[in-house]
Amino acid sequence: MWFLFAFASAVLGAIDVILNKQSLKKVSASVLTWSLFALSLPFIAFLALKDGVPALNLIFSVGVLGSSLFFVFSKTITNYTIKQNLLSKVFPLTAFSGVFTYIFGLLLLSESIRIIPLLGVLSVIIGSYILNLDQAKEGFLKPIKLLFATKGSVFFLIAILLGSITAIFDKLAMTNTLPESPAFTILMEQVIMSVMLTVYLMRKEKTTWFKQLRGSFGILFLNSIVFLIVTLFVFYAYIGGPVVLVLGIKRLQIFFILLIGYFVFKDKPTKHSWLATIIMILGVIMIRLG
Repeated sequence: MWFLFAFASAVLGAIDVILNKQSLKKVSASVLTWSLFALSLPFIAFLALKDGVPALNLIFSVGVLGSSLFFVFSKTITNYTIKQNLLSKVFPLTAFSGVFTYIFGLLLLSESIRIIPLLGVLSVIIGSYILNLDQAKEGFLKPIKLLFATKGSVFFLIAILLGSITAIFDKLAMTNTLPESPAFTILMEQVIMSVMLTVYLMRKEKTTWFKQLRGSFGILFLNSIVFLIVTLFVFYAYIGGPVVLVLGIKRLQIFFILLIGYFVFKDKPTKHSWLATIIMILGVIMIRLG
């Protein structure tokens, strides 16, 4: 069942990325990030509390606080990168998030996976790298060379690293609720992150915050709901699957972004894009079989 949740998060995650790009045409990265966490709070609160509060322990608090602190920066930096049109240059670097997640999963969650699923994760990483290799004519390793070329790419790499750590804290928190409650874990994290960003916006963007929110409320609200559903899918996948496998499958969202671009925006994929797609699909099949 965890595989289906992870796969669904990849499909819906592609739509989420496209909505992010559209929203950032009119709002700042901070306002978008705040909206993703805050506007869906009534809905996640209902889901989390309708059956009562689960039993919690100290490790749950550590997981929630750790995830909130790391992810609020990771998501804001990512949104800022998209807004500044740097995504096409640094997005291949997201392929390495699977490596970070695997290392942290081994160290902090004692997770281990068999060789076939691990090879599947590596295939998805390689495929996602090739899929976004806009600099292919300049050399296969060009995106890695660009790693420290600009401040934007450095910050984006930091966001990738923080996001990988966030996933570990997410699972740590959720597995320390009784019964396991993805919705309650998400609620606590989004409350904390909403408060943090509210304080920031009141200090740094107090003259434009509400104006941006009011002018783009419709798409921001839709974006927050889609983001919430994606997050729920990911957390439910964590219940049965290792973090690295779940996030490996979620990386398929790059493939679905390609499909949406082809059928909706009439963007013609390059040959290396189709090769990358085949490699990613093979990787997911290996994860499923393993």
